[in-house]
Amino acid sequence: MMPSPRLVSLAGMLGFALAACDRSSGSVSCGLDAFTKPLAVKQAFAQGGVVTALPETMPTGLAVRLIAGPAWHASVAGDGGAGWRVTTTGTVAKNADIGYGVVVIDQNNSPLGVLAFPGRSIVGAPELGRLAIADTLVPLLGVRIDAAAIQDSTCPVFPDSLR
Repeated sequence: MMPSPRLVSLAGMLGFALAACDRSSGSVSCGLDAFTKPLAVKQAFAQGGVVTALPETMPTGLAVRLIAGPAWHASVAGDGGAGWRVTTTGTVAKNADIGYGVVVIDQNNSPLGVLAFPGRSIVGAPELGRLAIADTLVPLLGVRIDAAAIQDSTCPVFPDSLR
């Protein structure tokens, strides 16, 4: 009996997530982090962490992480009065579903990085700019969360080397 395409796809995503972390190759906990840390970010929207205005000090660069995928360095610039424009130098698979980005801001009002999520934007969250990955341009939202809920020194979602 052949496994379903959905099961094969999930297994492939988990394998990719394991390889994407800084921990030793094949670390199960690192692969699980690639799925659970972004869930904490989405949950922060429901818990009142929605950011309605970006920090006054705009960084020149941030790390951008595709959910359960690779991370890239991105430049940050003003987007003509419409917030920030975060632009990566990375490429994504042609079938990648990137629906929106979320700039993650810690309790000290410092941006940690941007997560690129599949699907539709969070209902009611204001657009704070745009995320550009290759030729894909999507809305940029913001959420405030405790850095410890998203960052782990052994498998960081936003590696310092990409900021």
